[in-house]
Amino acid sequence: MRHCHPLQYSELAAEVQKGRGRIPVADYKVVKSIGEGDVKNDIEQVDQNRSCYSFCMCPGGQVVLTSTNPLELCVNGMSFSRRASKWANSALVVTVSSHDFEPFQSHGSLAGVEFQREYERRAAMMGGGNFVVPAQCVTDFISNKLSVTTLPPSSYRLGVRPSKLHELFPPYITEALQQSIMMIDKEMPGFISSEALLHGVETRTSSPLQISRHRETYESTSLQGLYPIGEGAGYAGGIVSAAVDGMYCGFALAKQLSLFAGDIEAIFGKAQKQTGSVKY
Repeated sequence: MRHCHPLQYSELAAEVQKGRGRIPVADYKVVKSIGEGDVKNDIEQVDQNRSCYSFCMCPGGQVVLTSTNPLELCVNGMSFSRRASKWANSALVVTVSSHDFEPFQSHGSLAGVEFQREYERRAAMMGGGNFVVPAQCVTDFISNKLSVTTLPPSSYRLGVRPSKLHELFPPYITEALQQSIMMIDKEMPGFISSEALLHGVETRTSSPLQISRHRETYESTSLQGLYPIGEGAGYAGGIVSAAVDGMYCGFALAKQLSLFAGDIEAIFGKAQKQTGSVKY
């Protein structure tokens, strides 16, 4: 999601001066829970109770391509060191679970990867090819319509195409995004505007699979000498948690090699297993 700085600063926008002004470039972090309440069973709970959160907010940043296949489209956000762009951008992420991967169970342990690739392929088709990104004004996305043939300027350099992003995802993701955006706008007035632009899709905020490892040694259960850690292995959900997971693994390996005789948990605390990651 891309915003112009005037949305963040209102009449103070001129003071930002491309990230070097008297007023610094601002960032934000938001989290919203959707569908909390009484549910009849576990499946209904998965469908109704989801979280939506901002990820990798980049003040003075731009939307960039991260695709690894020309038939699949995936984007991310970044800022250069000067944060000199007139835009701010952030991913808006809706939680999914293995229950959502059921239509792809024929792919076995890679069902989550296929789930991810499915929506990257859909985004590529919606963009029309050549890494053009499908995009939609937030006001249209909320209203389930496409009312414009031209879009506001975008920081994405390979081009954007007006698209019905509200039809790209399954309803449970679209509805969670819509409800969350409206909730955020109540706390950050102006979050919803005709100038705010949604780009699709960012699907790689965390790993869609997890490599099994021993709880105490962190060594792979299937390949001796391999220590799966961090985001790619499915044990973290960000830079900090990936770094901490690496520290735990480092101390565990040092203990195996008789280089450390202390108690890891006495230093860092006890790790708690959670679905899709480890909480420290």
